[in-house]
Amino acid sequence: MTAQQHVLGQQHGPERQQHGPAAGRSGGRHRLEVDPERQKRVEKALVAQAETVQDGLACQEELWSKGFTRRRMLQGVGMAGVAALASQLVTTRVAYAAAGSVTPPNTVITIFLRGGADGLRMLVPQAPALGNAYLRSLRPTLVQADADIRTLVGAGGWGVNKGFDPLLPFWSSGELAFVPAVSAAGVTRSHFQAQQTLERGGPSSTSGWLDRTLSALGPGTTFRALAEGTVTPASMAGNQQKIAMDSLSAFDFPGWDGVKALSMTAISALYRGMSIPLASDVQTTLSAISTAQAAAATAGVKNGAVYPEGNFASSLADLATLLRAEVGVEVATVDVGGWDTHTEEAADIDALTASAAKALAAFMTDLGPTRRKRVTVVVMTEFGRRVNANASNGTDHGTGSMMFLLGGGLAKSSVFGAWKPLSATALVDGDVAPLNSAYDVLGEVIQKRLGIGSLSTIFPGHQPAPLGLAKT
Repeated sequence: MTAQQHVLGQQHGPERQQHGPAAGRSGGRHRLEVDPERQKRVEKALVAQAETVQDGLACQEELWSKGFTRRRMLQGVGMAGVAALASQLVTTRVAYAAAGSVTPPNTVITIFLRGGADGLRMLVPQAPALGNAYLRSLRPTLVQADADIRTLVGAGGWGVNKGFDPLLPFWSSGELAFVPAVSAAGVTRSHFQAQQTLERGGPSSTSGWLDRTLSALGPGTTFRALAEGTVTPASMAGNQQKIAMDSLSAFDFPGWDGVKALSMTAISALYRGMSIPLASDVQTTLSAISTAQAAAATAGVKNGAVYPEGNFASSLADLATLLRAEVGVEVATVDVGGWDTHTEEAADIDALTASAAKALAAFMTDLGPTRRKRVTVVVMTEFGRRVNANASNGTDHGTGSMMFLLGGGLAKSSVFGAWKPLSATALVDGDVAPLNSAYDVLGEVIQKRLGIGSLSTIFPGHQPAPLGLAKT
């Protein structure tokens, strides 16, 4: 259970009651009948309790103001209280950059295309020397006409799906790069197994590679690790602090006006100074809520960006708001589903590519050229597709896929990594050979952009072979 769930776990309680068997019906919907007088008594009692707590807090704050410094506080609580206290001291500040002595961090955002995106439909070996003729012979209905492929200038014969059109200006500015033939040791054609292996950084790892990255980075702000979506991904599984949210606007304390603020104060005071894990979670969650509310107050698309409809675009808009608020985000994740194209692939993947590219282009535009210098986006998927088309004008699960990167910190716009021109002898069990490791891409990015040293604990057992795609 996350820190947010500890405190906000009852947020949806009344909603569940509305759909319970005892609820009445009104207009075809379940409804919970509430006694207005009883509700007033409850509100009055809550307000009275909160005011009592506030009086106690005022006395406490008066003592603290008389020389009870952070050092003396740490000495007073002893080592037993340091762990709980740490989450209160290392909290978020919307004025993070205003601290002066603290340099705002770079941010690495990983976007996972769930379902196994067909890299050959997205990043196309367009030139004959790359095996284009052989590719067309195996999937005559799935390789686009040249008019629908956008040639990447200076990339040695590579092109991209026309759905990438919104992102092509960033190719010109040196902020877009691709890696073909990507996989990792231990990855199979099973969605679940492949996703788990990649996100945990190896087949035997029990925590996520991003969680271990956070451990290597050391303390940060409450918003240092952010998962946009309903589920925290396996890449963040582990003991390090992170926040999962459906949306910035919904990240709030439950309750109604007039009681919410007093309730937050009461809960904060109830657990203040306690060394139990829940106390740490409570303080962290309340700090995060306050910061999120302050950031949400500044929300608004900048630089003329236009986001498309959809959850992915909304998540990116939230991220842009938090990044501009300088709350110390170092790593973030966003998931995009729907990439399992077994039937009629061409139309589906072209639409998915165009939608994702529009959202990412809006995000980059929203941040602006200066702010996005500190942001590197890595887009990945669990595996590629078979080179042969199937009987349903789609493709089945394969091996080598592709990754692409966007934003600041790239060495240049290019197609990086190894590639074998497609031919009968170049394929491995009918798949694009796994020539480039996803861990090499991810490892190089976190080393160059986040200052991580050794990767031995991040990707255990993997021998890094950087591709030269990132810079500090």
